[in-house]
Amino acid sequence: MSAEGRAVVIGAGVSGLTTALELADAGFGVEIVACERAVATTSALAAAIWHPFYQEPDMTYLRRAAATRDRLAALADDPRTGVRIRPLTEYLRREATPPWWMNEMNPIEITERPQGYLGAFRVTVPVADTSQYLPYLEQAAAARGIPTVRRTVVSLANEAAAAGLVVNCSGFGASRLAGDGSIELVRGVVLRCAAPEAALGCHIDDSDPQRPTYVIERCEDVVLGGTADPGLVSTITPPEVVEEIRDRCATLVPRAAKLRALEVGVGFRPARPRVRLERDPELGNVVHNYGHGGGGFTLSWGCAADVVSLARPSTIDIQRRS
Repeated sequence: MSAEGRAVVIGAGVSGLTTALELADAGFGVEIVACERAVATTSALAAAIWHPFYQEPDMTYLRRAAATRDRLAALADDPRTGVRIRPLTEYLRREATPPWWMNEMNPIEITERPQGYLGAFRVTVPVADTSQYLPYLEQAAAARGIPTVRRTVVSLANEAAAAGLVVNCSGFGASRLAGDGSIELVRGVVLRCAAPEAALGCHIDDSDPQRPTYVIERCEDVVLGGTADPGLVSTITPPEVVEEIRDRCATLVPRAAKLRALEVGVGFRPARPRVRLERDPELGNVVHNYGHGGGGFTLSWGCAADVVSLARPSTIDIQRRS
């Protein structure tokens, strides 16, 4: 295949994999370039529930999130994907009305709620078990003939010179590759627990920007969270932090206090004031798709579709001739 029809996707997390799949479906010959497999990326540690955490009203965000929700809901029909549809209850300390992103989801008001909450609303959302979902995406990419090359990308300009299209899904790596100083690592601590016999559903209170509280029931486990610690890069988690997370979760779901712990997970979200999804102003055949923070799973398919819209061969050709 000529360079003009060849696309290189940098990064093998959830954004890189979904972008590669969408590009292949659009007719590109795609190659993924990454230092590590998806199971070793930040994506693997995510609770992976569809949910706009800490997001101000933004119609572009909502459009991308809604497209992802629909795609994940379709994948939930296949048990191999690790995606399931779960009831999500959102607890609100400051408002008695549903969050803005629930407006078209027919939320049900929950009148029985813990003390201190003004409102609680329930919708159904997709949840992905990353231990199944990420390998499923890798297998889907392999089935479409998308190879994954393990190497370090040194320069976007070098990649752009050899391919018709380069998509930068490198997450925090974009701080180096794109010279983006606005990306910040935000540490997240979660407690993965054995699933109980009776269903728990999903429960979230994100009223505190540094202490999101969530109980996420997946296929084989339950994730209790969490923290959002800007600038902290230590992987050492004091026992009191884990217990504080469990106590907060038990406020929402008393049964969470008795769940059997399997492991403590520490991940680092590559956050940015806004997602960067645009063509590079200097390298016309480079499209950036990074800075999702804790919204990687929520935005993945919608952002991937927008990458395809920016990457149509005619658009790239016009940009390269200008």
